Amino acid sequence: MRVGFKETVNGIKILVRTSRRLSRFLSLLVFAIALCSGSAFAESDSGLDWLKAMRGASAHLTYKGVLVYIKDQQVDSFKLFHAFKDGQEQEKLVAMSSPMREVIRTAGNVSVYSKDGQHVVVETKPTARSLILDLPDDPALLSRFYQINLRGQEYVSGHLAQVVALEPKDDYRYTRLIWVDSQNKLPVKLEVVNEEGLTIEQVVFTSLTLENSISNQDLEPSVKSSAPISQISHRENRSLGSLNWTLTNVPEGFQIVSYVLVKRPPSDTPVEQVLLSDGFSSVSVYIEKRASAPSGSTRTVGAINVDTLYVDGYKITVMGEVPTKTVAAIAQGLKSKHVGGS
Repeated sequence: MRVGFKETVNGIKILVRTSRRLSRFLSLLVFAIALCSGSAFAESDSGLDWLKAMRGASAHLTYKGVLVYIKDQQVDSFKLFHAFKDGQEQEKLVAMSSPMREVIRTAGNVSVYSKDGQHVVVETKPTARSLILDLPDDPALLSRFYQINLRGQEYVSGHLAQVVALEPKDDYRYTRLIWVDSQNKLPVKLEVVNEEGLTIEQVVFTSLTLENSISNQDLEPSVKSSAPISQISHRENRSLGSLNWTLTNVPEGFQIVSYVLVKRPPSDTPVEQVLLSDGFSSVSVYIEKRASAPSGSTRTVGAINVDTLYVDGYKITVMGEVPTKTVAAIAQGLKSKHVGGS
C-alpha cells in the first residue's frame, strides 16, 4: 500500500512538472506570436486602412445583430439586418421597445415605418449611407478635417476590436471613436465625444454575426398589413440656383449636398431643407415661412444640437451632430437674397 501511494504521488509530481513546462512554453509561444503580429500590424496598418476595410465590410458583407443606442441616459435596443444583393445594400433596423418603428434602406432610399394603432405612417428620403455609420465611399477624404489615429485594441461583446479615433482639426466637429472587429472588420461600437471629452452618444452591438444569407422577409417592413398607409412627407429636389438664401458663415469643409422642398400633410406650407456635410458630419437647415416671430432657442439632444431663430418672417432651424458653435454659426450666417440686395 505504501509503495503504491508513493508511486501515485511521484506520478502526480511528474504530471505537474510536465504541465508547468508546457504552460511556460505555450505562454512564450503566445507572447512571441503577439509580439510579431503586433509589430507587423503597426507597420502595415493605419487608422485610414482600418476605416477603408470597415467601409468595405459594412457595405458588402451579410450580417445581423442586436445593438443598443444610448443618449441622454435613454437606452434603445434595435435588431439589425444587412445584406448585399444584386449589387446594392439592403438594411433594416427594428426597434425592440416603444415607440415601435422600423427603418429600411434599399435602392438609395430610407423609409421609416411607424405604427400607431391600425395606422401606418411612412417617411421616405434618399440616402445611400449606412443607418449605423455615415462614412464616405473614400474615407481618405476625412483626413482633410480629422486626424485618424489608432488607440489600441479592446474587447467588445466578445469581439477583439481595434479602436480608431477620428479627432477633428478644429472645434466645429466632434471626435468619433470606432471599434472595428479585428476579424471581419465590422464596427462593433461607436462613440461621439464632445469638446469636454465626454461621451454624449454611444452605439454598442451586444451581438453581431456574419450570415450566409438573410431572407427577404427579414429585410422587408413587417407593418405592411391591411392597415392604411400614409406618406408623412413629400420631397421635391430643387436646384441650388433656385435657393433664395445665402449661407455666409459656414465652417470650412461643410458643403451643400442637397436642397429639397418638403411638404408635410396636413400643413400646406412647404419647408425648404438644405443639407450640408463634410463627408462625415452633417447639418440640416430647415426654412419655413412663419407669420409670428417668437424668440429663438437652442437645445441639445444627445449629440444633436439645434438652433432656432426667426429671420424676415421665416423660421430657421439648424440641426446636426456637431457642436453648438457650428449650428449657431450657420444659423447666424443665413441671409435672404430678397433682403439687403444680396
